[in-house]
Amino acid sequence: MGGRFVTAAVTVTAVAASCAGCFSSAKVTERTARITVDNNTRTSHAVTCNQVQWLLTANIAAAPANVRVLLKLDSEKPKLESVNIDNFAGFTGVADVGAGDAKAVFANGSYTITGTAEGSQRNDPRVSVTAPFKIEMGC
Repeated sequence: MGGRFVTAAVTVTAVAASCAGCFSSAKVTERTARITVDNNTRTSHAVTCNQVQWLLTANIAAAPANVRVLLKLDSEKPKLESVNIDNFAGFTGVADVGAGDAKAVFANGSYTITGTAEGSQRNDPRVSVTAPFKIEMGC
């Protein structure tokens, strides 16, 4: 009986260890971004952030994709001005005052922007599509 318990415990430990990175909830660090567009996720360490007064611009390269985020910083919470997504898994689109819908939150030293972007797919640019997205970035 004791041998079965040890075997079961070793098996459970091995399975848990092999899947240690399966559920990533770690926050992004400075100059890092995790981008998800229409259930396609990429992590980028090519993040450039610039702040001029109350305006924060983040350029994220995730080759061949580029994502640009423009936030107006406020004392209470950041206000999203625009998100431009260029060729992320074939999708190109925008979320700003005139298109899409998005919001930004600052917590634990990083920004999280979620919403939907309006645009098109590279394989059929004539058809307008909406894609959900989430951008977690450290600036």
